[in-house]
Amino acid sequence: MSLSSKQRRELAAQAHHLKARVTVSADGLSAATIAHVRTAFTRQPLLKLRIQADSAAESEATARQLAAAIPCELVQRVGRVVVLYRPAEPELDGDV
Repeated sequence: MSLSSKQRRELAAQAHHLKARVTVSADGLSAATIAHVRTAFTRQPLLKLRIQADSAAESEATARQLAAAIPCELVQRVGRVVVLYRPAEPELDGDV
C-alpha cells in the first residue's frame, strides 16, 4: 500500500491534534516495542510516536524500520515525532 501525497496531507492534518502515545527507545526496536505498536493499531488506524534518537537521520531510519516491521505507512516525520498509518482490518463475520 502506498499513500498519495494528498492522502499523506489529509492524514497529517488528522494527526495534528494527537499526542505521541508510544516512545521508542534510542537503543532501537525491540520485539516488545513492535508488539506494543501493533496493539495500538488495533484501537486506531493513525498513531503518533516519539523516537528518542540522537539525530534526525537516526530517527528517520528507526521510523522506516518500524513501518516495515509492523507493516504500516510512514505518513510524516517532524524532528523525532513520527506519524504512522495502518488501515483498519475488515472485521470477519462469524456467520459463514
